[in-house]
Amino acid sequence: HKNNSLGKAVVSTQSTGTPVCLEDFEDLMGLQANLNTVLYNLSRDRDTVVSNLALIAKHDPMAQGMLDIYRNLPDDHHDRITLCLNRHDFMYDTPDPSSTTAFLNGQFKMVENNLAAASLGALTEGVYWYHRALLRKHGLNNTKLDNKMKNVKGYAEGLKLGYDLYRTKYKCENCVVAMVEHDDENPQFNFFDQQHILNAVEDLGVPTVRLSTLHLKDAGQVKEDGRFIIDDQEVAVFYFRTMYNPWHYPNPEYWTLRRDMELSNAISVPNIAHQIVNMKYFQMLLTQKQFLGRYTSTPEETESIHRLFIDTLSLQLDEEGDRNSQLAIDHPEQYVLKPQREGGGNNIWEDEMREKLMELKSDPARAQFILMKKINPPIIRNRFVKRGVMSEELDTVAEIGLYSVFCSDGPGNVVRNEVVGPLIRTKGSQENEGGVGLGVSAIDSPCFLSKRT
Repeated sequence: HKNNSLGKAVVSTQSTGTPVCLEDFEDLMGLQANLNTVLYNLSRDRDTVVSNLALIAKHDPMAQGMLDIYRNLPDDHHDRITLCLNRHDFMYDTPDPSSTTAFLNGQFKMVENNLAAASLGALTEGVYWYHRALLRKHGLNNTKLDNKMKNVKGYAEGLKLGYDLYRTKYKCENCVVAMVEHDDENPQFNFFDQQHILNAVEDLGVPTVRLSTLHLKDAGQVKEDGRFIIDDQEVAVFYFRTMYNPWHYPNPEYWTLRRDMELSNAISVPNIAHQIVNMKYFQMLLTQKQFLGRYTSTPEETESIHRLFIDTLSLQLDEEGDRNSQLAIDHPEQYVLKPQREGGGNNIWEDEMREKLMELKSDPARAQFILMKKINPPIIRNRFVKRGVMSEELDTVAEIGLYSVFCSDGPGNVVRNEVVGPLIRTKGSQENEGGVGLGVSAIDSPCFLSKRT
């Protein structure tokens, strides 16, 4: 990292793929578009968003910053072009994780959704084809995803769709797709993975740039007609890979920048509304069937989506919140404490969670967290490979992510809503926090097995 040169990040992979139930995986993929639509519908419900976000914003400066932007948006702002590149993460919850058939006997449960922190799409494609080749050498066939493994292409086509819609709406001939990154002097871990996406966008004939938030703050301008101009270029799409954690806003000028980007003509991916409803508090609300049903089309859809959620509990400073807090204090091995953040490294576990909850017992700031019941995934014996060295065999658990693209060009007019590919990250079964960037998890791929065989 010396002299700001670009350093290389080494990630781990699994030696072979992880077994996944084919039928349950296909059911999960079939529900992803419905889940995207639910989040879109919720993001447009201004009264619900404001009233609920206000409950946690008074204790969470980042939530307050987003609320200040959201509540001051023009009435017609939510009718603009919406483009969202999601990665919903799930684990397979099973009653007997140690059973040899545990991966065939359970239900996928949602862990979280990532927007600006949705990384690893390119790297996981490479691992899939690597594992597929290994299996083929041993006479095994694992081709179920061959036509679905298009994480990079799918995201690139989504960004091009936003770019085309912008050019048509605003009659722009010379504009760009901008990837927004943090103004950190050190190279980013995800640089190479991100660049695969930009390269794929360029291959579709769309010009791209990488812009730091520092440069955007100092050199960007919003013209009277709403165009965002920087370095003599008009931005059609801002693809955020930053501005989702508090340290991405080191001073109020960055909040002003985020507001100006949102209010400009440019399409923010994600927009501020999607960032807000992606907070854990809204995930908790969606576990309530009556609340979820307000944003689905049929009772059957509500039931199907509701089965994806694990028990998630409020920690408001009231009688219910007190009961929930005490439940986790008494049984810390069964719950995880989560703040309103996306990305890895934020959760609080076990003894540290108990201490935090006892510290917050009479503190209204407790409301900025939610409690989620732990998911019990199948334990699979496997090995990690890093720098060409294979580990000893160990117990592992896997987390599956689905990359998807959602786009609407006006109120209720959805022009794209599809899954573009999966991600599997595997870690040692004794690890609490995951994350390839944290050095805990390895990139993996699914090895599909059927309940019928």
